[in-house]
Amino acid sequence: MKIEDETILQKLLEISKNGKSKQERIRAHSLVLSNEGRKSHEIATIFDVTGRTVFQWFKDFKELGLDSLAQQSGRGRKTKLSADKDLAIVKKHIEAHPHQPKKAYALTLEEIDIKVSYNTFKRFLKKHLT
Repeated sequence: MKIEDETILQKLLEISKNGKSKQERIRAHSLVLSNEGRKSHEIATIFDVTGRTVFQWFKDFKELGLDSLAQQSGRGRKTKLSADKDLAIVKKHIEAHPHQPKKAYALTLEEIDIKVSYNTFKRFLKKHLT
């Protein structure tokens, strides 16, 4: 894939070195390598992905430009405990049983009717109650 615009090529080089996420840096670097004449199967080998993935990166770049490099919203694992709806319930049980976190955990699970591990519960507490 040849990139004619020199400013876009410079931005790709910058992103490949200082991008926000690893994914962004890898995609930018793959475009730079392609511009230098590397074949897609070589790029796939370098980044340990399939050739189909590399072609998808190129297709996305043609359609969206530099915006295609960033992580799209809605990707990744969704949280099981929500700060919006579950925080009040968790707080209520923690305040009622401040020295018995396992009891607060059990009561919270009964009330919200979802299954999460005790470690997930502790991470939620640490993130939202400290």
